Amino acid sequence: MKTVKCIRQSGFLRSLLKRRNFASLMELYESNYELLDRLIPDLDKLPRSVVSHVPGSKDLYLTILERCKYTTSILLTYYFEVSEQSKIADPDLVIRIYHDTRQAEAMACRRTGFMPAEHGPDNQKPFLDCRWESNIFVQKWLQYSLAQGHRLALETVQCVDVPEVNGLEIIPE
Repeated sequence: MKTVKCIRQSGFLRSLLKRRNFASLMELYESNYELLDRLIPDLDKLPRSVVSHVPGSKDLYLTILERCKYTTSILLTYYFEVSEQSKIADPDLVIRIYHDTRQAEAMACRRTGFMPAEHGPDNQKPFLDCRWESNIFVQKWLQYSLAQGHRLALETVQCVDVPEVNGLEIIPE
């Protein structure tokens, strides 16, 4: 009986993932907001750039790009050492958080080309599919970060210098 129930549930989950409509995308944004709220409970109190250290896991960096009344734009990433002098930010997620609607959406993933959330003229993929793929990735990565033990709260983070943000303009506070 348990095997049949498990198969039915996985089929149900697959059908949900195939529903790529606007209403389902908004549900995904809400889910991402809830995950970010768990990961960054003190977002409105944190300084511009902080890092979460968890033994046995990559350090998770948060940079607040812009704070407004109803939205906050953040960059979440790991930094991988390429050589002694250089590091690469990956996945380099730019996420906009909508406080009034309790939603969060991926605006860009590695602006250099890996999973761009923007829809360009050369991109043949429909806009909704691009948003789905980017935000499913965000959801899975946020779940992974939480499972690793990351939490960007006032009592657990360390302030860091604002890292190079791949050409994004950081709005002064």
